[in-house]
Amino acid sequence: MTIIEAIADDPYILATGADGAQRLALLDQVYGPDAERIMTAIGIPHGGRVADIGCGTGNTTRWFARKVGPEGEVAAVDANVDQLAVARSHAEADGHGHIHFLHASAYWTGLPRNHFDVVHCRLLLCHLVRPFDALREMVAIVKPGGVVICFDIDFSGLFSFPSAGCCSRIQELLAAHNRHRGIDNALGLGLPRMFLQVGLVKPEMAFIHPVYLRGEEKRLWEYSFFEASPWFVKSGLTSDAELNRLKAALAVVAADETMTVAQCRMPVTWGRRPSIR
Repeated sequence: MTIIEAIADDPYILATGADGAQRLALLDQVYGPDAERIMTAIGIPHGGRVADIGCGTGNTTRWFARKVGPEGEVAAVDANVDQLAVARSHAEADGHGHIHFLHASAYWTGLPRNHFDVVHCRLLLCHLVRPFDALREMVAIVKPGGVVICFDIDFSGLFSFPSAGCCSRIQELLAAHNRHRGIDNALGLGLPRMFLQVGLVKPEMAFIHPVYLRGEEKRLWEYSFFEASPWFVKSGLTSDAELNRLKAALAVVAADETMTVAQCRMPVTWGRRPSIR
């Protein structure tokens, strides 16, 4: 199966490469610190082997490289060559020679079976129409006793207080996009059940739910929505006129430091592949 065949049903509607790097850096500011705290508590072994599936521009990949050290190994997989180009450039600038970048599908990475101590993905499964197939591939490449860690999304966590109609409308449009593609809007909440179904044992779960009164972080999902907005117009879900009204209204919300904007909830689930007895 070629890369094109594998991802034909999984169009990525956000910007990639250099065009999307700023948004992904902001996403890492919003979710990264808590994600790193959770993964540190789970345990990333120094000198270990980590696979980062759907690595994007490599923000988490480089964190793994620092955790395992030069004695370790990090495999970074993405189906988009522009994402990989940015990730590789950042890794080279940081001197991480022990990261191996691979252009491959999450459904078939081509990575060695039963090999990795940790297999990780963040905001990958929510973009896929066949998330179980990607999760099965992650189970196949983790070694017995190794851990799979998946961070994903729950769009119901996106809200403002006091409630603003423009924030509610963005949530509605994002949910409509997912329904159109047959994707679960609260996929992250179902991860423990999915883990058990693919043979991972004793899954654990936590939540990251950032809330902001000010700053660029308050606008993460606003920016993400407008980056994808041409798709929403093309699909008939909204119009340029509505987008202009939403942009103006959301700017007011962003500037009002008495209004809270909660970002989408990010459930995280981790579980281990059973050890061979």
